[in-house]
Amino acid sequence: MIVIDDGSSDRTAESVLEFASVILAQHPFNRGYGAALKTGMSLASREFVAWFDADNEHRVSDLRAMASVMCRGNVAAVIAQRRFSGPSPLRTVGKFVIRLLARALDFKGGKDINCGLRIFRHDIISRFLDLLPNGFSASITSSMILLERRYPIAYHPIEVNPRMGQSKVKVADGLRAMLLLFRTIMLFAPMRIFFSLGVFLFLLGLLYGLGMALVAGRGLPVAAVLLILSGVISSFLGLVADQISQMRLSLHDKPIYRIASSLKITDAERATGGGRQG
Repeated sequence: MIVIDDGSSDRTAESVLEFASVILAQHPFNRGYGAALKTGMSLASREFVAWFDADNEHRVSDLRAMASVMCRGNVAAVIAQRRFSGPSPLRTVGKFVIRLLARALDFKGGKDINCGLRIFRHDIISRFLDLLPNGFSASITSSMILLERRYPIAYHPIEVNPRMGQSKVKVADGLRAMLLLFRTIMLFAPMRIFFSLGVFLFLLGLLYGLGMALVAGRGLPVAAVLLILSGVISSFLGLVADQISQMRLSLHDKPIYRIASSLKITDAERATGGGRQG
């Protein structure tokens, strides 16, 4: 177990040090939720790595069940799915708005896209640590990374306990989460924004232009031409942005494989370079 003390002012460090088998990593000052997770994952050395918040909301029994799914299934991650509710009506509405925005942008990340309880294959998620934000949106970003790179994900329903302490999430954090959702989609799938916008502007200009031409009989109006050109330019910008995105992501997405072969080469053949070649 690795505990990250993100510049806390309570007795976290003293309590953790009472357990010799637990690794304690301390930030000299508060860096954020995502930064703490990245520190923990950089220190992890096992095959799987789990996120488990320290506010008492998550249950160890759910973590065990998710670990069983991870071991049985051929998946890159198991992400918990809470009931659609929050500690306050404002947070509930905020989560609902973010989920609607994600669906509008064709982001299919389950019913609960930002639950903090999740398990990853360490060799996969560790490749994308520098793409995770330091703030509260690390959960959404990690889900989008795996989905956009087409890694298989399993979803597991959970129940939550009443949280301990006060939440530090504010309205501004929700607005930043929506902005980050746009930025993340721009990084992984810019065609979803540019191409959709381009098609909308092109069709709007074409319908408006043809309608005015048939009604007034004076040809295509200037506004229609501008809309059509804007749609074409937006679509081409999407193509360019998509090429840049794929070039950047290819630096992180290395192949994952295991070698399985029935070929047996004796030590003498190996020393002399003999044996079958394949």
